[in-house]
Amino acid sequence: MATTVSFDYKNVHYTLGFNRNTVVTLEQQGFSVEAMENKPNLYVPVFFYGAFAQYHRGIKRNLVEEIYEKLPDKRGLLRVLLEAYAETSNTLFDEPEGDEGNLTWEQNG
Repeated sequence: MATTVSFDYKNVHYTLGFNRNTVVTLEQQGFSVEAMENKPNLYVPVFFYGAFAQYHRGIKRNLVEEIYEKLPDKRGLLRVLLEAYAETSNTLFDEPEGDEGNLTWEQNG
């Protein structure tokens, strides 16, 4: 089960998380963990907005900014969202389940 964050704001339930598509979108926008550490003013808002994309595509940026300002423990929140981002990224390396129908490969030369 992928890690998510949820909360209610103004009587609306929000769930934040990532899937491969939302991670790709963030990375196409120049996001990386290192970029966020080096340029937090640029990439923290991009990352936080990206966390809404899986469940709340099309949400207005100004609403996301308003929500961010109201949330407590921003460092803890970002840490959990970074864990969710990493979990999703790591699924690229998951091994297939079972043997039936799976491909094999071999090194030549």
